[in-house]
Amino acid sequence: MEFISVLPRYGEAFLRLFFPSVCALCNKLLELDEQNLCAPCRLQVTRLKFRPSQEKIRISLCHGDEGWALFPYQDLVKEILHKIKFGRERALLEIFADEISSFMERRSHLAGYDLIIPIPIDLKRRLDRQFNQSGLLAKKIHQISGLLLESNVLLKRGGASPQSLLGREGRLINISQAFRLRHANRMKGKSILLVDDIFTTGATMEEAARTLKEHGANRVGYLALARTLSD
Repeated sequence: MEFISVLPRYGEAFLRLFFPSVCALCNKLLELDEQNLCAPCRLQVTRLKFRPSQEKIRISLCHGDEGWALFPYQDLVKEILHKIKFGRERALLEIFADEISSFMERRSHLAGYDLIIPIPIDLKRRLDRQFNQSGLLAKKIHQISGLLLESNVLLKRGGASPQSLLGREGRLINISQAFRLRHANRMKGKSILLVDDIFTTGATMEEAARTLKEHGANRVGYLALARTLSD
């Protein structure tokens, strides 16, 4: 039995002889028990996470009821998210699994939400990137929390400019009327947790929340992996 239990480890070691794994941040060869990041880089990322008292998003919200972010959008966290979003290295999202799990345990009242809905991207960007990073994050939160995931109910209209290229006022105008709902009647009376990778001005989350509440959602919360520190 002991021999059988170590077979996967031997298999991993054999594979790494031919396909070495390196740290996503410093390119150092990884040890057998390391995944995605070497121990020093993982420690650096862990140290960047917000303290529990810093997680709450404190800017004024018009349509959302509450919101949180786990990390500041800077330094190594920013680098990892860029690799996920633009380098298509979706497996790197696993780096944040432990932080997501501990956050959900601390915020036990989030179990009262009925649905998790990721912020969508329009079809053109979805085809270009081959995935929606917020959808991957929402799936990970679903796996950890057991909350029901609805990935295809909130849709984004095409034609808008990328929010990252705009200032606060431009973002508000650009995102106005950007979303529509499929099966809108299913939102009535529901508590919904919107998930996005990055919270900047809140314009995208607020427009999504407005759309959901317009169709009967009772409560909308925000959860972002990272947020900018300009607010």
